[in-house]
Amino acid sequence: MIDLVVCLLLLLGISACVAEVYFVVAYTHSDFGEYPPFFPSFGRMKKVCLSEARKILAESKKVLKIIDLGCGSGSLIIPLAKEFPQHEFYGYDWDVVPFSIASFRARRIKNVQLFCTDYTKIKYDNADVILIFGGKKLFANWGDKLVNGLKDGAIVISEAFAIPQLVPEQEIDTPSYGMPLKVYTYRINKKRLAK
Repeated sequence: MIDLVVCLLLLLGISACVAEVYFVVAYTHSDFGEYPPFFPSFGRMKKVCLSEARKILAESKKVLKIIDLGCGSGSLIIPLAKEFPQHEFYGYDWDVVPFSIASFRARRIKNVQLFCTDYTKIKYDNADVILIFGGKKLFANWGDKLVNGLKDGAIVISEAFAIPQLVPEQEIDTPSYGMPLKVYTYRINKKRLAK
């Protein structure tokens, strides 16, 4: 029995070391925070993001194109795609580890396509809904391009970080595990942006 406990503790310690090395490598690979590191959606923040997206998807009579920028392991895009098979879902993540997890989880879902690439270099001008996990540094450097690349009427749901180039329709407090997190929703209005 003691040998089993020692083996489990050793396995737990090795797993923690591997995870720490992964996060250091991922942070370095992200150009030291230029791209956000893998941070899974969780707690109230995840529930609110899913709830806001569900409202939009359930009300639409036409097929919507939903793009998840920074889809990670698929914690938002996969449950939504399963629930709304009539809509099209596209997920992008630059990090191969969470991308591989998402790919495995989505392997049997026909309305999901996933891409391991830098999502700041893709076109998303035909997206009806954007789910995004960004960051202050990313939005400071890329936010103008993001906003200019969206079509009029597109809806953006941003986890944890405000997009400074836009005025949110909603700022929803989503404290999770003692962290003061928020979800921001935006509706793109090209006339208002032009002013």
